[in-house]
Order: sequence, then structure tokens, then C-alpha cells
Amino acid sequence: MKAVFTKHFDGRTIFENYSLELEKGKTYVLKGPSGRGKTTLLRMISGLEGNEAGENGDFSSLKFSWVFQEDRLCSTMSAFGNVYHALGGSCDKTAILEAFNELSLDEPYKKIREYSGGMKRRVSLIRAMLAQSDMVLLDEPFTGLDGRSISLACSFIEAHRKGRTVILVTHENAPSIADSQIEL
Repeated sequence: MKAVFTKHFDGRTIFENYSLELEKGKTYVLKGPSGRGKTTLLRMISGLEGNEAGENGDFSSLKFSWVFQEDRLCSTMSAFGNVYHALGGSCDKTAILEAFNELSLDEPYKKIREYSGGMKRRVSLIRAMLAQSDMVLLDEPFTGLDGRSISLACSFIEAHRKGRTVILVTHENAPSIADSQIEL
């Protein structure tokens, strides 16, 4: 899969004919200093942000699931309800509960507003990894997680990748699940 990306903000060049080629089914870690355009690139790949270079190449026909920098969870629903609702009932309830267990979240019916930041990140990760998609985009999925939780999250990503391409943005060291690293 490949495309060329160009993007400017307020007269500043973010990308100028940036060529990106990814191999299907691989996990990529996207790294670079703050403000370099990592989130913008994810948004452009998925079509949420316009590409001044034209079309999004091979990415334009793909279906994406996300962990955004913000958790984007409904505070009035339970953690389980957030996942189930986002998946549109397309996932087995037992599979969702098993995912909660895999990530050491033992109160799935508790209101999401009562969860810590790290717990919310893990709920967002469950939602993204269980969704039916061709590519998974994970923007800072380890924010608020301790070392043990990061390890659980990496194992969870690996176990639920199901042949999909994964792009993971992180300021942490590249996790062992990465097949390749992209520097911006």
C-alpha cells in the first residue's frame, strides 16, 4: 500500500511529496518529535485530513479503526457499553468481556467516567482492535499506562491484529511488536 502526501498549515510545510509505502499485515511504529506531523499523517492516511497531493492512493479504499489521542468515550455509558455501541453490535459480547479480562479491566459495567486515564486508554484499545477494519491506527495508545499495562497492551495488539496493518504512534521506545519503524 502506498501514497504520496503533501500538507501545509499556516504557510508551514508539514509534508511535501512524502512517499509512504506499507506492507499489508505489518505493524509500524511512527516516531518523531512533537509537532512533526505524526497525528496529521495518520489523519491523512485515513482520509480525515485532506491530502494536498491529491488522492490517498492505496489507502483510500481501506476501512480504519482508531485509538485517537483523546479517548473519545461516552462518559454516561459503561466501559462495556462504549465498546459494544461503537462496534454496532457486530462483536460477540463474550469476546468483549474476554478482551476486558486480557487487559486487566475487571469492572466492565462501571461507568467510564469512573475509570482512570489509563483504564480509558485500554477501553479505547479494545474498541479499536475488536472493530472490523483493514488498518488500525493507534495514536499514543500507551498514554497513562504503566510498564505492566503497556506490556498487556502490546500482547493484546499482537493477539488481535488478525493480519491487519497497524500503525502505532508513540514517544515511548518502539515496542517489540513493531515489524518496522518510521521516523518523521
